[in-house]
Amino acid sequence: MQLKVPSSGKVLVRKISLNKFMGPAGRWVKTIDKAFTFPNPLNAINTCLARRLKDVELILHFGGNAPDFRIPLDAV
Repeated sequence: MQLKVPSSGKVLVRKISLNKFMGPAGRWVKTIDKAFTFPNPLNAINTCLARRLKDVELILHFGGNAPDFRIPLDAV
């Protein structure tokens, strides 16, 4: 099953305690503009699992006035 996000949206991973996003090189960055955009939610989840990341959440960011959709990944 492939989960798709509308083309205007971004799939991001955020370290909650640092309030930073995963960047392209795997380092944490401060802004959404510099964050790595995953191709889909499953890819982001698999990356977090493979790296055994804790205290992170998946963010579906649509920009503009639309609220972000946040999914804590602690339970995954």
